[in-house]
Amino acid sequence: MKSKERGMQEKVLGAHREAIRITREPSVTAHTVWRCMPGLKRRSHVTRILNSLVDKGLLAISGHQGQRGKFVVTYGMPDRIGGMA
Repeated sequence: MKSKERGMQEKVLGAHREAIRITREPSVTAHTVWRCMPGLKRRSHVTRILNSLVDKGLLAISGHQGQRGKFVVTYGMPDRIGGMA
């Protein structure tokens, strides 16, 4: 893995932790993480990096049906999201 990619993953992981701290929820959406990363224009980059962190086991993925009837994917820490499923 390139050092630039590793640096972006660390930034996204830090933004994820910040989003968890701010919202006080066990898991947050990619949009919430994206809002904690000023200067990043594309939310799809955050989603891609969050999915790679899930593949590495650093984050867990979960989901639920949102208020508008669409399925909402959320990302949380593996130890906090595991018991909720």
